[in-house]
Amino acid sequence: MDANLHIRMSKELKELFQQIAKENNKDASSLVRDWISSYVAEHQKSDENLAADLYLVGYELQQAIGGREKVSKEFAQRLQEYSLTNQKEFTDLLISTYLDLNLTIPSIVSKTSKGFAFSQMFLLGLLGDKPKGK
Repeated sequence: MDANLHIRMSKELKELFQQIAKENNKDASSLVRDWISSYVAEHQKSDENLAADLYLVGYELQQAIGGREKVSKEFAQRLQEYSLTNQKEFTDLLISTYLDLNLTIPSIVSKTSKGFAFSQMFLLGLLGDKPKGK
């Protein structure tokens, strides 16, 4: 193992957890590691699902702006430039756009900073057609 996780809990809960784990022939640390691994596996999105969700969020912003014809070329060009050169600026521009439009910022927007492919999927949704099945 190469990292530790420190958590706070009551002394009583810790002692009860360790006692019950011991009664079940389990190591408390391995139980916590197993729970964390299961949680991550259940909640971690694949890159493909993440890209599809970003496309949808981009499309929803397009609709909030008033449709594809209302998305300014200058805005789209700035996003395209930032997606190629500076993912943080791309995400910052999106966040300020949501704020300017008084819209709730979808948490997935932060994932555009993960890289070019993710910012491009958002941009494609912003300029593209309605996703199939949505």
